[in-house]
Order: sequence, then C-alpha cells, then structure tokens
Amino acid sequence: MNFIADVGVQPAVPAPHGKGRNLLRPYVLIFAFFCGFFSLSHAAPTPPTKIKFSRDILPLMQEDCVVCHSGSAAPGGYSQETAAKFLAGGRHGAAALPGKSKDSALVKYLTGELKPQMPPGEAWPVDKIALVRRWIDEGAKIDSMVAAPITKPDVKPQTKPEIKTPDTAPEIAQVAPVTALSYAPDGKTVAVGSFRAVHLLNPENGDLIRTLSGPGDQVLTLAWSSDSSRLAAAGGAAGGAGEILLWTTDKWEAPKTIAAHGDSIFSLAWKPNSSHFATASLDKTVQVWDAQSGASLHLLKDHVDPVFAVAFSPDGQWMATGGGDRSLKLYKTDNYKRSVASISHNDAITALAFSPKGDLLIAACADKHVKVWPLKLDALANPLRNHHSGDVVNALSFSSNGDAFVWGASNRTIRFWNGDLTSHKQHSEQPADWVYAVALSPDGKTVVAGAGDGAVYAWRANGDRPLGDKAVWIARPGAPQTKTEPKTEAKAEAKP
Repeated sequence: MNFIADVGVQPAVPAPHGKGRNLLRPYVLIFAFFCGFFSLSHAAPTPPTKIKFSRDILPLMQEDCVVCHSGSAAPGGYSQETAAKFLAGGRHGAAALPGKSKDSALVKYLTGELKPQMPPGEAWPVDKIALVRRWIDEGAKIDSMVAAPITKPDVKPQTKPEIKTPDTAPEIAQVAPVTALSYAPDGKTVAVGSFRAVHLLNPENGDLIRTLSGPGDQVLTLAWSSDSSRLAAAGGAAGGAGEILLWTTDKWEAPKTIAAHGDSIFSLAWKPNSSHFATASLDKTVQVWDAQSGASLHLLKDHVDPVFAVAFSPDGQWMATGGGDRSLKLYKTDNYKRSVASISHNDAITALAFSPKGDLLIAACADKHVKVWPLKLDALANPLRNHHSGDVVNALSFSSNGDAFVWGASNRTIRFWNGDLTSHKQHSEQPADWVYAVALSPDGKTVVAGAGDGAVYAWRANGDRPLGDKAVWIARPGAPQTKTEPKTEAKAEAKP
C-alpha cells in the first residue's frame, strides 16, 4: 500500500533533456511495481506437510474399514490389524505399493476400479481418497498402528450455576428393552428376552410364570426346540464374546452355557425335529451346534459383514442367512455347503422367516422393505412381492399353520398379513417405542410384541380384526402386572 501511495503523490520534475524523459517516468514506476508484485507472488512455495499414517490415514480406516477388515473372517482375506497385514493386502494383491498409488488395491477399491467399491454403502469423497493416494506415493510408511490423538485448542470451561439437589433423590429404574420373544409350540407360554433375564409369561393374561437367570447381558434372540424340550437364548455384550444358554424345560435347572462367536449373537434358530441349532453373529460367521454335547458342528464364513438373521425351512432341508453385506444365502443342511446366494437388497438384511408351508422365504431389510421370495432350489432371481414398511423392520413371525404373518418395525408399527402376504389386514401403532420382537401364537389368534420401553404388548383376534378392538398391555416383566387399555384402536385397512 505504501508503494502505491508513493506513486500516486509523485511530484512533477522537469525533464532535463526535454518532455520525453518525464513522460516515461510513470511507466518506469508501474513496471517496477509489477516486477515487485510478481517477485513476491512467485516466491518459492512452502512444501506441503507430509502425510502421517497414524494422524491422517489410520483414523479414516478405523471409522469405515477396520470393523470389517479384521479377525479370522476378514473379507477378501485382507486384515488391517497389523502394519504388515495392512500393506500386504488380501487375495487381490498388495493394498499399498510404495510410490505406486495407481497400482495399489486399496486405492482401486476406494475408487471403484475394483468391485465391490469400498466402503460399502457410501463411497468416500475425493479428498479422502486423495489423502490415501498421497500417503502411498510418499512411500506408504506406517509410523504407528495407534491413531494419533487429536489435539484441540484449550477451551476454558464455562461456569455453571450451582444446582441444589434434595438430600434424598428418587430412585430411577433403568428400563431394559424387550429384544426377543418366542411362543412355545403348544401356545401356552411366551418367552421374553430382556437384560440378563428370560421371563416366561402366560399369554392369556400376562402373568409371570417364572424368571430364568443366567444371561450375562442383553438377550437378543430366543427359540424353543420343536418338541418344547429345550429353550435356547443367546446374545452377549457388543465387542465381547457371544453367549448361548440352553434350558431343559422339564426341570428348568441352571442352563448349559456356551461361550460362542467373537461378538454378540443376533439370531438363533432350531433345525426342525433335531437337536441341532444355528447362530448368527456380529463376528460375520454362522455356526451350527449340537445341543446335546454343546459342540460346534459347522463354522460358515460366507458373509463379509455381521450376520443378523438365520432360519431353517420347515422340512429342515434348507438354512437361510442374511446380514450387513446385503446378501441372502441358502445352504443345503446335509453338508451346509452354500447353494444359492443373492444380493438384491439395498441395505442390511435384519430378519428372515420361512413360511410353514415351505414355499416362501421372507426377508426384512434396513432399507425399509420386506421381500417375499419363492423358495426355489436353483436361484433367488426375483421376489414375488416387495412391501414398503415405512421404517426398518426388526422382526417377523408366522403362525404355525401358515395362515397369518406379522412384522414389527422401528416406527412402533405392528403389521398383520395373511399367510402369503398378498393381503394386509390391519396395523397398530400402540407400542410406545421401537418394536424389536414379535411372535404369533400357533393358531394365529394372538400377537405379542416386545418394545424399547421394556413392555410386552398383546392383541387377540376378534372376528375379522386380527389385532382385536383394543390392545391388551402386559406390564414390564417382573413389575406389578397392572394392565391398561390404550385410548386409540388398531387401524384396519381394506384389502388391496
């Protein structure tokens, strides 16, 4: 600014040798100005800071990649647990070739040059991928496999006004959600899975029959064996070992406990008329067990993401699994070799159910759709029907006779259908929180649902209204069994 100001007030000086020299003076000054400007603007640039793996790359991987690419079942054989494994890559070549980002498998998967594009669900923006490219081109050096702490500017804590509390504060009970339900084959008992307990209820009146202790954390799935001789429960704390508990129903003694899987178990299903059952886990595997010995008979690693659902066909010849990788897989149970696989959902498969008549497979998905598949032995090419649910469907259930079907969703909705899902008969929005579990009585005349508010809700059919005129509310298991009738009624819908 000073230089420009000096030019602006330059006094007139007579040219010693005539006018021409004085006329050139402003141009000389202007030329000097631009020379100075360009010399400043073209000064040597500051070299960019080198990419540091622990600071710039590892946090990105921990956010979107490490959760899948770790453990014995890492997809594509690529694990990011150690520096050597991170660089080596999997079955498709080296993940990072120093100085050659264009040829590195990690970059090719991030850009979609190799399929499927990673991470699944939402591709990285170009600036993230550019960081990985720079790191590889700068030598792909790993300084540490511990993410560098993020430094934040010092912020003075705000002073809060002192809040005086009474000497004796009321005790607040933490409500545990009901995350599993299962009707006994005879229809006389409903098993309810909650935090560290399984409650057995009388579905006629909601009375508590008994409480089964033993689970170490939230019970996420429940199932009775075909002959009602055993009740199985499973769950476990996220990030810890999964847990299976087996009770014999004649004496209800202390359960047989099996430490199973490397993470929580989300689904358990009995093979019909057998002592075998299967479990699906967040550790991306499915295992088949023998209830007599507690031994694992088969370990299946076909999914590349957590497995949320497992189910057996009514004749026991087929097992279906579904998980976070959006895939639906069918196995022949004589050898548990995968026979059919389909990736036709847009998000994680959350629940599966075979129709008791053995002709349909129902799949619920986090993309808010429920698909009805014809059970074909050679392919799962196209669903028969595709229903939009309005929110994520968490649970499915058929009546034993196959005439009725129900689902429960995160929008607090229970939807009741006929057995082949061609007619939506009725729905209810009575639960006060997300519906995590549903079960139909064997005769299809009673629906029970477990919700995030810790309550079990029950509806009894009344003529053509399968959810009844009003819901019967069963209090939280273990609490006083007071019942209230909701003000609003279940909604009926005309057949399509």
